[in-house]
Amino acid sequence: MRKAALAGVVFVACGFATSAQFSVTPRVGIEQAFTCVQYNNTKGIKPMCSNISPQVGLRMDYLINKTHGPFVGVATNRSVVTYEFTNPETGASEFTSSQGDWKLRLEAGYQVSSKPINLGRTAKPATGKAPGAFTTPCAARKMMLEQANANPVKKPVMNVRIQPYAGMAVVPNPVTAISSTVKSNETVYQYSAGNWNSAIITGVNLAFAKGNVSKYVVGLQYLMGIGNLGRETLVTPQDTKQLTTQLKSNASAWNITVGMPLNFMKNKEAAPPKAVELPKKVEAQKAVETPAPPAPAPVQEKKHSCGYYRSRCGY
Repeated sequence: MRKAALAGVVFVACGFATSAQFSVTPRVGIEQAFTCVQYNNTKGIKPMCSNISPQVGLRMDYLINKTHGPFVGVATNRSVVTYEFTNPETGASEFTSSQGDWKLRLEAGYQVSSKPINLGRTAKPATGKAPGAFTTPCAARKMMLEQANANPVKKPVMNVRIQPYAGMAVVPNPVTAISSTVKSNETVYQYSAGNWNSAIITGVNLAFAKGNVSKYVVGLQYLMGIGNLGRETLVTPQDTKQLTTQLKSNASAWNITVGMPLNFMKNKEAAPPKAVELPKKVEAQKAVETPAPPAPAPVQEKKHSCGYYRSRCGY
């Protein structure tokens, strides 16, 4: 029973694999990150007004019947903002900020795809009357030539597929949340805002193609960090007491990318149109002359000699 079930699963998997399409798409674009810091009881501090950085990535898609399938990818990430201050009591107003180091994030999810939507007009085939059964050969040949000239070979037009998706992103090794360093004989505290290690991603791809040949993909994605963004506590000595500072942040990002997909499955090319067979010129068959029956031989009157008549007269 188990062997039969396993064989069935393998058979179904092979069926999906034969009808699937695997593609690899290198991408380039820009990403804008939004980071907000909550310092103690403050409502929210934006450490950087504009956190825009270039982005490069690679995405692998596995579409089943060109309608749905999983994807995995890798992309650069720079959502971390370094929040620095020297005095914890005035850290909410006296601080400096800078972009953090580059990181790599891993992405995975599932997407669906619409049918291709044509972006151009296709030539309508000209309608013509088929040559009738009693059309003369010359008229039929002329009509077929006119139809062949009126129906040129159709050229592929541009089309687009809309592909929404959703998934998760992971940064394997996030940086330390709070650290300190000494600059100019002064202790500087550093808080890594937007230091998420997991996030939710959602977006949509616009896959442009010409006929069955993929050209380029334009992607728009939204990211929201959910992991490793909890409240952090900083304890510093202050005179004869200890001062407790609580820090928390949230992060999100938008990005737009453009890529050129590399497909690893041959598309089924449309069969070339059959050549129009023109009717051959029908030569009129010559009438077969049937031989006329031979005319009957004329009846010749029997001639009698002169002796015959003499004998008759003497008689």
